[in-house]
Amino acid sequence: MMASMTGASGWAAQVRRLFFVAMAVFLVTIVIGILNGLDVVEFNRDQLLTHVHSGTLGWITLSLIAASAWFLRGIDGRLAAGMAILVPVYVAAFYLAIPALRAVAGAALLIMVLWLVVWAWGVYREHRTLPTLAIALGFTTFTYGAVIGVLRQVQLAGGPTFFPPTADVVGAHASAMVFSYLILVAMGLLEWRILGTKGLPKLAVIQVGALFAGGMILSFTLLFLSGDALQAAGGVDLLVNVVAVALFAIRVLPSAFRGGVGRHFAMSAAFVIVAVALVLYVVSKFISDPSLATDPTPITGILIASDHSAFIGVITNLVLGVLLAATADRASRWPWADQVALWGTNLGLIVFVAGLITATTILKQIGAPVMGVSLLVALAALAMRLRDSEVVPAA
Repeated sequence: MMASMTGASGWAAQVRRLFFVAMAVFLVTIVIGILNGLDVVEFNRDQLLTHVHSGTLGWITLSLIAASAWFLRGIDGRLAAGMAILVPVYVAAFYLAIPALRAVAGAALLIMVLWLVVWAWGVYREHRTLPTLAIALGFTTFTYGAVIGVLRQVQLAGGPTFFPPTADVVGAHASAMVFSYLILVAMGLLEWRILGTKGLPKLAVIQVGALFAGGMILSFTLLFLSGDALQAAGGVDLLVNVVAVALFAIRVLPSAFRGGVGRHFAMSAAFVIVAVALVLYVVSKFISDPSLATDPTPITGILIASDHSAFIGVITNLVLGVLLAATADRASRWPWADQVALWGTNLGLIVFVAGLITATTILKQIGAPVMGVSLLVALAALAMRLRDSEVVPAA
């Protein structure tokens, strides 16, 4: 199906454009992140939301779509163009702090997201493999998370209220958009790059199915059930995440460090364990102390650490690995840049996460700029490779 929609040059151009737009939007994320980590600028809530959405939608989602299009050798050109146009507009709407623009841009983007999930399941029906299943499940979670987010923006713009008064809309949106979406898609792409899985191994299906089910249960509970049900739902989510990460650690992690799969992919696989472990700790704290639901201040640092472990440790390493593989026909103009991208980004992230967990300001002030500058170097070097590359077909 993918090959019939576009020739080799067509899908390569789609992949290149999506990655370039993702990189451009990521610059916003990095600059705000560096300044915020250094505590030199006091950003307001709208600017911090711009940082979050430029990262999660602009960089991560567009990059995951591009990586999926590279894996499948194509995507509907109208869908790719719509996402590449509407995501930056939606991000800009947060910075401009115009609720009506957010609602309108979010509604338009939601149409494209619905199209994206239909496309993902169409691919799975044609190619029934674990990677395509994980991508389809991940984009499904992304879709209902996006629906929650857009309805929230409509409500803030003066529209109708869609959820009960007790609903934790922000929590339901955030929980869906991070682990049950990002880690799911990452598991699928890592499965492909590290193990080369072509079928539907039973343990792998349990792994991704558990992660998907846990996220759906948690989001539904946060939206529609009472606070008492949250502890039970949290327990279920804790259990299924333990199952998922244990299976991933047993099945995928050992092969990631045997060589030949790419260092960024190995780092991404390792950070899957770190990110999930941190979120499991957060969930366990919510179960043991229900008061955290109204005042999460004691664990805010760990929450942010888990998010950055997923955003940078898992997804950004994965995307950098994909970009290096897709542009393997071109050598880097800056040979040292690959080392900066790998070690600067990951060591900076480790220091930053340690500062968040321990509430040590100096560690955050060291880790954030090291990580951010390393990412800027990585983007510059990879953008030149991508511009010159024919985009190597994925195996």
